[in-house]
Amino acid sequence: MIKFYIPHQRPDEKIIILIRRHWFILLGRIAVWALMMLIPPALVLFQNFFPIEINGYGMRAVTVLFLSIYYLYLFLFIFNGFIDYYLDVWIVTNERILNIEQRQLFSRVVSEQKLIRVQDITSEMKGIFGTFFNFGDVYIQTAGEKERFIFRQIPNPNEVVRKISNLAELKRKYEKVKEELEEG
Repeated sequence: MIKFYIPHQRPDEKIIILIRRHWFILLGRIAVWALMMLIPPALVLFQNFFPIEINGYGMRAVTVLFLSIYYLYLFLFIFNGFIDYYLDVWIVTNERILNIEQRQLFSRVVSEQKLIRVQDITSEMKGIFGTFFNFGDVYIQTAGEKERFIFRQIPNPNEVVRKISNLAELKRKYEKVKEELEEG
C-alpha cells in the first residue's frame, strides 16, 4: 500500500497510482544547471581573451560580489526547480483523481475529479527522448468543471492510461450494481 498525504482523504479511499515526472526531466534540468555553474570557471580559464584585468583590489571585490550573487541565484533556481519536480504529483485512488501542482515556491494548486466522471483518456509521447525513455503526457477528459486533467512528462503513459481506464470502468460497474441493489 502506498503511503502519501491526500487532501480530504475519505476513510475507505486507497491510493492505486502515485506518479511524479520522469527522472529524465530532472536529469535534463541538472545538466543545464551544471553548465551554468561552469560558466564562471570557464571565463577565468579563458581570461586571456578578455581585455579586462581582474588584478585590482576594487575589481576583485566587484568580481566576488558578482559571483556570489550569480551562484546564490543559481542555487535558488536549482532549489525551486527541484521543489517543482518533487511536489508535482498525480494521484489516482479507488475514488478519484488528484492533480497536485506546485506552481511556484509558495503556490500550490490541487484539483480533483471523481473516477466515475472520466470520459476519455489519451496518452502522448513526443520526441526521441520521450520514446526512448518511455515518458509522455496523459490527458484525462472528464465531465466536471475542469474539463481536462494533464499528467505531464510521466513515466509509462500507456500503462497509466490502461490502469485508469480499468479503474474508471470498475467504478462505473460498482456504482451501477449499487444503484440496482438500492432500487430492488
